Amino acid sequence: FNHENYANKSKKKIELEIEEVTSKGDGWASLDGIEFVVRGAVPGDRVQATIRRKKGGVREAIVDSILNSQMVRIAPRCSHFGICGGCRWQDLQYEDQLGLKERMVNNALRECGLRGYEQRPIIASRESFYYRNKMEFSFGQDIEGDLQLGLHLRGRYNHVFDVLDCQLQSHCSNRIVKSVRNHATELGLSVYNLKSHNGLLRFLVIREGKATDEIMVNLVVSDYPNSDVDEVVRRVVGEIREITTFLVTLHTGKAQTAVGEREFVVKGTGSISEKCGGVHYGISSNSFFQTNTYQASILYRLISDMTSNLTLQTVLDLYCGTGGISLHLAKNAGQVVGVEQIVEAVDDARRNACRNDVSNCTFIAEQAETAVDIMIDRGMQFDLVVADPPRAGMHKSVLQALGKANAPVILYVSCNPQSLGADVKKLCETGYKLNFIQPVDLFPQTPHCEAVAQLSRI
Repeated sequence: FNHENYANKSKKKIELEIEEVTSKGDGWASLDGIEFVVRGAVPGDRVQATIRRKKGGVREAIVDSILNSQMVRIAPRCSHFGICGGCRWQDLQYEDQLGLKERMVNNALRECGLRGYEQRPIIASRESFYYRNKMEFSFGQDIEGDLQLGLHLRGRYNHVFDVLDCQLQSHCSNRIVKSVRNHATELGLSVYNLKSHNGLLRFLVIREGKATDEIMVNLVVSDYPNSDVDEVVRRVVGEIREITTFLVTLHTGKAQTAVGEREFVVKGTGSISEKCGGVHYGISSNSFFQTNTYQASILYRLISDMTSNLTLQTVLDLYCGTGGISLHLAKNAGQVVGVEQIVEAVDDARRNACRNDVSNCTFIAEQAETAVDIMIDRGMQFDLVVADPPRAGMHKSVLQALGKANAPVILYVSCNPQSLGADVKKLCETGYKLNFIQPVDLFPQTPHCEAVAQLSRI
């Protein structure tokens, strides 16, 4: 084995024993002191793989064949498996997926030096397919210039493939995608180009109320009002009768996001309703709501149970979104203060409180790092802090402020074990102890996992 020759060669084939799972759900192996990240492999596999590239001192490889495996492989349900960057574990039994997620969460915390906590068994999802209430699809072009509407290849955010039958949201969602694609193609509409920044069609976002059967469609375009866009909307709404509300979002900026400068409601009210854990919610186009309604109800009940024996005079709910956690905790608290920087989500949260006759929740439209500092300066004290930040975790100033706030208990909810581990470690450095971690699977068929960490003040 020649290290120098190997290091300079790509597309070299090699046999590897997969020892561990990475934070992104890939296999990890080591051979003669060289680390490999192997796509399509899991611990216990012996594989033949092709080396693709070297990145950050680690060689990346992709599986050619599995020579031996401890985990049983099954036939994936989706025809896009292996192409799509989403359901990368559809060829694994669901029980094995759950075991890998427990392992990933524990590995991430231990890599941050965290020890002595209880890791509770993961809570499985009630539904392992057709569970998502929101999907975001992108427009693109194939090599012949024909319009495409679908999802991205893994790691290739400028490459889109046509989705024909996604197994994650619903059958109706697949019909909507097909309808928009067909009518946009028939009308000869252009696709937004990431290099030239010309073209019309950018994104299609579909949201569903799983408990209410309400459906929201949001078509994101670079020019509106536009008669061609209106014609697409007219045709799709006429064809898919289940659509409750339809929006067109104008997005003229270069950022590759499905959020624009202005929304136009062309059918319905511009929002949908959902019922989760006995609470009724109104959801607008850009509001955060857990993407798995079934599991969100379990998650919220879990958080309520974790706090049932606490004396909750005042609760701080950071990154509160539309009030999902706040409204559940309000039953046992004197006052709940929810903080969220997205104004539309705060408006939804306030309406949700009224909708459920909850009078002890106050929602603030502000960045968490600013709001916490202001509240501490005003001498506010909290019996419990709940934080459910974006994947990147909490801003360092929020972590510092929480250390000063001195709340007896913090519940940290995260969909990213790495940022969870890093932030929990920083909180422990300010005088907290990690008591337990509770994984909850909100994302079957994928390597993603939600987890709740409970910390108490030492």
